[in-house]
Amino acid sequence: MSDYFFAAAQWRGQIRGAAKGSPPRLLMEAASRSLSVLAIADQADLMTLRAVYDPAPPPKLPPSGQTQASSSLPPAQPAPPSGPTPGR
Repeated sequence: MSDYFFAAAQWRGQIRGAAKGSPPRLLMEAASRSLSVLAIADQADLMTLRAVYDPAPPPKLPPSGQTQASSSLPPAQPAPPSGPTPGR
């Protein structure tokens, strides 16, 4: 609908020289406002749908023998090889 309003407001280039408060200018401003409202409504609708149909997964609980602090750390790096290294 807002695309129609915007196209109508630009009909024959009337908006370029239209005075503030003229019908073409008012129509373009109305189209711009309605586009903003539709964008906000679309964003709210998408957020609602995601909350209902795509909820965040529940947090994974650590195994019973592991503490909470150690589960949040990355795994330890492997130990470097021991002994002399070959020359390059």
